[in-house]
Amino acid sequence: MAINSFDLQSALFSLLSGDSNLDTLLGNNKIFDGVAPQGTAYPYVVITGESTSNVGTKSLDGNVYRIELDIWSQYRGAKQIKDISQRIYTLLDNVTMGVSNASSVMSYVVSTTSFAEVDGITRHGLVLVDFTIYDN
Repeated sequence: MAINSFDLQSALFSLLSGDSNLDTLLGNNKIFDGVAPQGTAYPYVVITGESTSNVGTKSLDGNVYRIELDIWSQYRGAKQIKDISQRIYTLLDNVTMGVSNASSVMSYVVSTTSFAEVDGITRHGLVLVDFTIYDN
């Protein structure tokens, strides 16, 4: 059984950072791995948490990877977070992707959430995506 975590994250980063519509919403290709650099202007997206569940069989190796995408904004109101969430949903829901060393990759958006942070200014969006991967 292979763990395709890094290959999946690389493909996801390429997909998100290569989308001109998402880039228009974020400005200057602001997709980050783990944490945004200090002083990064809002809005931006961070690829953060991941969990993995084995869904393999006796004859087929497979895993479901749940990846968390965090959206950060200081736009007054929820429109910006919702627009960015919608674009990510469009890019990742019910989509087949190419990932190195995998024969089949399917993604589904599990949920989207948005809320105001305690400072009353910053808004936080969360998109959870499941990627089902079967190995070559």
